[in-house]
Amino acid sequence: MAGAMNGPNRMAERGDNESRRAWQLAWDFGSAEVQALGGMLGPVSLRLDDERELDIMHVAPWASTTGASALPGLLRRMRGEWPCVPFGRTDDPGALPAGWRRTADDDEAGGDGWMHGYAANHHWHCIDSTPQRVHLAIDYPADSAIARVERVIAVDPRAAALDISLSIWSRRASRAPVGLHPTFRVPPTPGRVKVVLGEHAGIHSYPTAAPGAVSRLVPDARSASLSAMAGVDGALDLARLPLTMPTEELMQVSTLTGAGDAPPFALHYLDYDAFLGMWWDTAQLPDLMLWISNAGRINYPWMSRHLAIGAEPVNSLFDLGRVARAPARHPLADRLGVALSPEQPWRTRYRIAAWPNATPPTR
Repeated sequence: MAGAMNGPNRMAERGDNESRRAWQLAWDFGSAEVQALGGMLGPVSLRLDDERELDIMHVAPWASTTGASALPGLLRRMRGEWPCVPFGRTDDPGALPAGWRRTADDDEAGGDGWMHGYAANHHWHCIDSTPQRVHLAIDYPADSAIARVERVIAVDPRAAALDISLSIWSRRASRAPVGLHPTFRVPPTPGRVKVVLGEHAGIHSYPTAAPGAVSRLVPDARSASLSAMAGVDGALDLARLPLTMPTEELMQVSTLTGAGDAPPFALHYLDYDAFLGMWWDTAQLPDLMLWISNAGRINYPWMSRHLAIGAEPVNSLFDLGRVARAPARHPLADRLGVALSPEQPWRTRYRIAAWPNATPPTR
């Protein structure tokens, strides 16, 4: 989410009532809200047992404040989880390492001029809803290669879990970076959330600096472990959050998989003795972009107060697939996005669940 932070953005049209429109989910194991703006899911509370409930989704501290009405649609009521079609920034990425090159946000790359895509900045409409299931859709402008996006968010009646599907219809053959954008809650006490990753082929730091943000990682470097990232002042442990110093980090975990029933990505909330996990189709979205926002952005609306972790399954070169290309030798150079066809929609499914012990539930 680098570019959407401070760069120029067009405003999404809206009415105040429409911006606040939302649908509620409720079942024995939790409750959730899905808003029209961005089709965003959150907040979400999952019930672990008779005594414990875990609020899992991040809600931006400025959401619903008076000043937020002037923000782009993506940021105005930013919360929880939403799809990015196409994924990534559209602004100038700034100085890039040797061998990297800038590109235009063209139609072949899914270009639509909106940071993280048209759907993330505009209002979705509801096809149908019940307390257990919400089906939303959004139609793209007539000149877009993407015609329509739909998503279904359904509760698991037997578990503290949500099952989500995403479908993308295309007007013509194209290739676009696609990503999911779950953003999870991080409590203020340092080190009380542990990030757990499955097997992967390395973690790559962002190749350039985000404007108005503090970063402590060596740019465009590969590290073997989240607990020992290549930092400008030595190894940096990003596996326990929040950190004690401000920082804003974007990384891409390459070729991430889960073993057996274990999710590729999980969070251990130590104060609750509870786990949160996310499963997705790693053949379709092979990498995970991690966004660790640890009070490292100073400009409005961030104001050095934003704590969250974004865990974003992607088929994309970081969030740069619409504006930059890596050199051919780069391990992520082939992350060119998803092939879309007018012959049939592209579909994917994913699951977010919580459980009260170290062994993940069977899906």
